Amino acid sequence: MKFSELPIDTQQRLNDERSKLSNRSINNANEVLLYNQSGSRFFSARRHQRSWQDDKGNYMPFGGGSEWTVRYGCVGFARKKQVIGYDYELAEGKLYSKSSNGTVIPSSVKTKKEVLSIAKSIGIFIF
Repeated sequence: MKFSELPIDTQQRLNDERSKLSNRSINNANEVLLYNQSGSRFFSARRHQRSWQDDKGNYMPFGGGSEWTVRYGCVGFARKKQVIGYDYELAEGKLYSKSSNGTVIPSSVKTKKEVLSIAKSIGIFIF
């Protein structure tokens, strides 16, 4: 279903919620979440631990270091079933591997410094 096919009041509510997203950003030790000024694009990165093992049978669930999983895309909507009927909420839409200015978005990077440099090179996010 396309956004233009939704009821007018639902479109207005989702547009109001999307315009408030530009004020919301997260930048802490384990997560980076940024929205552009209009609230139509997002940049998300999460840090997670990797496991480590060798050929001798040794295993450490958190011994392999950490890496950041990077996602960049447009803000879409999802249909959610309610007790009576359906409701619509904002969700991640289509994901992109390259920005409009040619910046390649890798799926994962090693450090937070690389995450922030990718977000700055896209050029539409305000820190």
